[in-house]
Amino acid sequence: MKKYQSRLVHVLLFLTIYCSFAAAQSTHVITDMGGRKVTVPKKITRVYIDKHCAMMVNAIAPELTVNMAFDLSVEAKQLLSPAFYKGKVYTQGAAEEILKLHPDIVFMSDELSPSVVERANKLQAQLNLPVVLLEMDIKGYKSNITFLGKLLGKPQKAAELTGFIKTYLDVIEKRAKLIPPKARRQVYYAEGPNGLSTDPSGSKHSQIIDFVGATNISKAKINLGKGMSEVSMEQIMVWNPEVILVWTGNAENLVTYKFVNTDPTWAKIRAAKNRQVYQIPWLPYGWFDRPPGTNRILGTIWTANLLYPNIFKYDMVKVTQEYFKKFYHVNLTAAKAKSLINPKPKM
Repeated sequence: MKKYQSRLVHVLLFLTIYCSFAAAQSTHVITDMGGRKVTVPKKITRVYIDKHCAMMVNAIAPELTVNMAFDLSVEAKQLLSPAFYKGKVYTQGAAEEILKLHPDIVFMSDELSPSVVERANKLQAQLNLPVVLLEMDIKGYKSNITFLGKLLGKPQKAAELTGFIKTYLDVIEKRAKLIPPKARRQVYYAEGPNGLSTDPSGSKHSQIIDFVGATNISKAKINLGKGMSEVSMEQIMVWNPEVILVWTGNAENLVTYKFVNTDPTWAKIRAAKNRQVYQIPWLPYGWFDRPPGTNRILGTIWTANLLYPNIFKYDMVKVTQEYFKKFYHVNLTAAKAKSLINPKPKM
């Protein structure tokens, strides 16, 4: 009996050591973009994404994501690979929603700060799953994509995407710095139903304006988080922007654009007088903002070309087709690309 018990103890000890060894072999420790050490599986097959990183992760490996971070419209789905949404549920990020989907890993993307790191740590403890932070700043996209490509086993796809960024955004950033202060376009970013909400320079929601070498004319205080600082019509009249870029959200009625173009008070603004009011493209995701994800890569090129056509001479139809193929995994016709670039709301 004692001999049998001794053998049993040895077997159990062996199994414990073997399981520990196997577990160690199947995981590794990585450093995420927030500087956190996170133990993750070496082979990742199920990925949960939040809104800010949804486009980035799907650009690399849409077949791995288990959720939709957005409640996509029928029109938006037609502009994306079915791998973005087919068989996937829309979630809003509650812990119980995440756990039901049994992901191997959870990706979060935000402006990196101690509070964001703390939030990631708290969620990781709550889920008992690895939570990996990604950077949402435009200038960090190449490093983020390279990091994801290695982590998800898609280095070649990551190299293709970073190559696109090098071809366009790196060049835009370099040339934008050479634009003389007096030549910088004076831009107001109009949000909200009447255009009296905005995001000033320094906000994650208006980063493109600064990036392409324009001047964000708003002097409003940054509203942290969701943004949309409230301003008055009197302030806008004092600023008197040269160009107005309009965001209305993914809605076909485009309330803001119509209001700015028909309201008698807005008609007194320099941009309205000179027909320099532009609706920002919004399909399948906003090109400029909301969400502030890699959708902004195409939006940066669009904005640079719009504001400085003599400096950034891009064939936007071809660029749009290239971006959609590489980041959204779909082939756009030239006619469809043109309709997305130049949305013309019925007035």
